[in-house]
Amino acid sequence: MEILAPAGDFEAARSAVHNGADAIYVGGQSLNARRAAKGFSGAELKELVEFCRLRRVKVYVTVNTLTREDELPQLMQLAKEIAEAGADGAIVSDLGVARVLQAVCPTLPLHASTQMNIHTPAGVRFLEKLGFRRAVLARELSLQEIAEICSSTSMEIEVFAHGALCMCYSGNCYLSAVIGQKSGNRGLCAQPCRLPYEKGQYPLSLKDLCALEYLEELRKAGVASLKIEGRLKSPEYVGSVTQAYRKALEGTAPTQEDLTRLAHIFSRDGFTQGYLTGKTGPEMFGTKTKTAYADYKEAVKEVAKTLEEGYEPKKRLVSFRLLLREESCRLTVTCEDFKADILGEPPQPALKKEVTEEDAIRSLSKLGGTPFALKECTALVRHDLFYPASAFNALRREALAAVEEHFCPRPHDFYELMPETLPAIEAQKPALEGWFWEPSKAVADPRLRRFWLNAKDPEGCRPFAENKKAGVFFPAVIRETELIKLGKKLYEMGFRMALVRNPSHFESLKSIGFSLHGDFSLNAANSQALTVWAAELEDITLSFELTLSQIRKLKKPLPAGIIVYGRLPLMSTENCMIRNYTDCKKGKGALLTDRTGRSFPVACDHGCKNVLFNATPLYLADRSREWQDTGISFGRLLFTDETPAQIARIIDEYAMGRGLPPADHTRGLYYRGVL
Repeated sequence: MEILAPAGDFEAARSAVHNGADAIYVGGQSLNARRAAKGFSGAELKELVEFCRLRRVKVYVTVNTLTREDELPQLMQLAKEIAEAGADGAIVSDLGVARVLQAVCPTLPLHASTQMNIHTPAGVRFLEKLGFRRAVLARELSLQEIAEICSSTSMEIEVFAHGALCMCYSGNCYLSAVIGQKSGNRGLCAQPCRLPYEKGQYPLSLKDLCALEYLEELRKAGVASLKIEGRLKSPEYVGSVTQAYRKALEGTAPTQEDLTRLAHIFSRDGFTQGYLTGKTGPEMFGTKTKTAYADYKEAVKEVAKTLEEGYEPKKRLVSFRLLLREESCRLTVTCEDFKADILGEPPQPALKKEVTEEDAIRSLSKLGGTPFALKECTALVRHDLFYPASAFNALRREALAAVEEHFCPRPHDFYELMPETLPAIEAQKPALEGWFWEPSKAVADPRLRRFWLNAKDPEGCRPFAENKKAGVFFPAVIRETELIKLGKKLYEMGFRMALVRNPSHFESLKSIGFSLHGDFSLNAANSQALTVWAAELEDITLSFELTLSQIRKLKKPLPAGIIVYGRLPLMSTENCMIRNYTDCKKGKGALLTDRTGRSFPVACDHGCKNVLFNATPLYLADRSREWQDTGISFGRLLFTDETPAQIARIIDEYAMGRGLPPADHTRGLYYRGVL
């Protein structure tokens, strides 16, 4: 298995390489999910790829943020830098970004980021159809689920093995964006999940993952790459974690001392392996605490010593064969598939001291500070000849330069032309549609063009089964067998429309026969992405991280809508907050209260999962002209905890295009946007 280490800067990259990484992942200076990291300029990226390639280490570049239309020129510049550097792949989360990269740099392998939240075999098949080479799975999967996915595809599968765990499924967290304009989907998460909530509890802060004791199980599952999280971490952290996984993969079982050292470098009350084992619960949670400085210092010193000693397990092995005769000097250098003859200055007759084979081997063997290690060195030297050490050094340098030239990365072809998108559809006056978390509260109001019902309650949906305006939405995260079983049941009832909330849902729901409609959680924010989705969907709901101005300027090649009312879903979690911190039987109406006194409703989702909703509802009825003048086709009303009377009033206000905002409301991000 590949060990894939993080690098926020060149020092961290060196630390990863020196300690046994097979590959590293880095960001450019824009459009990556760790914008607080220094990142690499075009020239720096080229230098880094050369440094790594000579040491048999690959470099993947992250381009894994929600990308807006106005950022597509930046994407083209970054794509050019990646191509010129000859990077080994790009990690992307936006299908629009993927479309651009495939067009302008067709030989660049694409890896699907964990931000795409792929958690089923069908999700991997969907990516394979779109031309991806590798999928980075959601972190919430068990070993058994990982094995099932690996066995279903020929694609490379990558999993996170070590580092921070988010409470929310990656790509579905909007908490930081909505409360502070710092979007986790755009690389600026402010980590509100690490803060204390009511009664000083930390119900959203998970311990760091450590899979060091499960490497054999991951290998048997078919995993191709083990990812270490930490592009904002220190070189010492990167080096120590990489070294621990390298040793474990080479057969040295981790000791308690190894785990303690890793905990001293960084942990949150120790480590967890929860999702791999299929266990969730309070024991998975922890916070960052002060560790003994002496212990941390000792761990840092150990890694620093490793770097000083020049331990580089990935060095390329070279062999030298020297022939030194009266009128000629030839050095044959061999390295893997490369072989070359280097001709040196002819030797001189020995006047005092003749050169020996030992002298030649000693001079040629000096490889310190290079990316090479000596495999073999032989010399055939005729007696009575003189050859200075400086000439041997020049010969060695020329030979190594030839090897470096051979293994130096080659740039990818780059075509500086943005791919064409489908033409925009003609804008009409937006229709209204409803979305009901509790089907029992649903109303078939004639002013709603259609309405969506929560599929987790099939019996609650049944009364609307024959209504052609009624569709169903499934949990954002649901395993494939459960999705197919639930989907078939609802299809047999008579439902024909499905709201797709995750790329992992497409293939399964399409095979059942549903017409497919995209939800906001697909994070569509640019015309390139919409062109991809137009081939898969009837229509799509745009990301609510866009402003009305950005939505207005966005070319829409398929009918697109926005959420205009309701509590925005901010998190989808595998770990149940209700069960962990309250009585599960009293979970209905559970609230998560932050330090400012804001209370966020927590709702049960399919299979003990949770959805965290915003503390205040979005309200735009009094701004109808503004949101209707954005070229969208529909506005969606989200109904979660409203009473029937409140639902009727909200529909009235939006149908009339006027209303009085409640005292406690938000305009979402439609005016202030995200950073």
